[in-house]
Amino acid sequence: MKESKNLKDLKERVNYQKKYIDNYEEFAKKILNKTVLPIQLEIQPGREKGSQICWMKCSYCYGGKAKNTGQRLSLAKYLKILNETAKGPHGNILKIIFAGYATDPLNYEHIAKLVNTSINNKQIVGMHTKLLKISSELMEVLSSDKIVDKSYLTVSLDSGFSKSYNLTHGIKTTKDVLARVYTNIEKLSKIKPRNLNIGSTYLVTKVNFSKDEIIESIKKVNDLGIDTHRFSFPQVPRNYNLEGEQDIIIRDKKNMITEINDIINSFSSKYKTLVSMVDPDADYKIDTERYLPCFARFVHPCIGFDGHLYHCSESSSPDFHSLSLGNHSEKSFWESYYDYDLNDLKDSFKKMKQTGCICDRKLFIVNKQFYETKAVNLFKRYIK
Repeated sequence: MKESKNLKDLKERVNYQKKYIDNYEEFAKKILNKTVLPIQLEIQPGREKGSQICWMKCSYCYGGKAKNTGQRLSLAKYLKILNETAKGPHGNILKIIFAGYATDPLNYEHIAKLVNTSINNKQIVGMHTKLLKISSELMEVLSSDKIVDKSYLTVSLDSGFSKSYNLTHGIKTTKDVLARVYTNIEKLSKIKPRNLNIGSTYLVTKVNFSKDEIIESIKKVNDLGIDTHRFSFPQVPRNYNLEGEQDIIIRDKKNMITEINDIINSFSSKYKTLVSMVDPDADYKIDTERYLPCFARFVHPCIGFDGHLYHCSESSSPDFHSLSLGNHSEKSFWESYYDYDLNDLKDSFKKMKQTGCICDRKLFIVNKQFYETKAVNLFKRYIK
């Protein structure tokens, strides 16, 4: 049976197969002319109260050692920025992502207001969360018929059993936290409109890789009405030096990929949930700390929890302050985004090496395609 266009598009988006830029040379020329628009803007709002910026201590978190300076944007500033993204001098940003660097967007007190603003601006909305809690206000916002097609909420499950869920996420308790997450997914599934895709991700580690757990996870997400469920492996974070039982990242992945694919294939005709196993590191040869030259700031910029605009989601905290593109407590979004001198590109790349930032998988693919399509040649005079 021929799959529908919508299903094909969904598979590509979930499995790192979507081409993010249709024409790299045209995109490059827009960078040179300062008329470029981001493919998406990510916002990582930090909780205003309390000293902890995240409720978990996942050992594979690339933002696990992020400094909490206490610097935050006001709600009024966030709303002003979001409205600016929908009225740019050269067009509008079509997609707004709410996620976290050592944070969780649903732990931010005013997340419902931010999401509602983007929905009212007719932008695609994406959310990445552990979904430990969800407010009634956000539930009401996410039930709206105004939500634009291709909007989504992705839940990081990373486990099929309660014990391994706590181990994977560094939770020092015997409480069934996973059950709470399942309850919140069930609530969402009952109210979600047609245009909101609910997905889940499962990072396979040394504590959650058993066949029984993989099967349990697939059965559970199908019962909960989740649209997509993707298995993959964690990226090794920068400065990761855990050993022994603390090191839960799997290095020898080949046999495990085959085993998980066999399990998925045995369920594919029985369940509605679209289940997949992906290894972009192997598919795209992501085996270096980063890819230079880097065009992330023009493609997927990110506002960190401290209110600064950064190049991407993996360089979006005070740890990378030297890469800040602007403080939104003082500047408008477009003022920061277009504040670049092409003659300074080479120095910018040097700073990236000094800070030790690494490429997000999507941005690695984008940077690689800039090189492969020869669009990077348009910048030769600036990056030699």
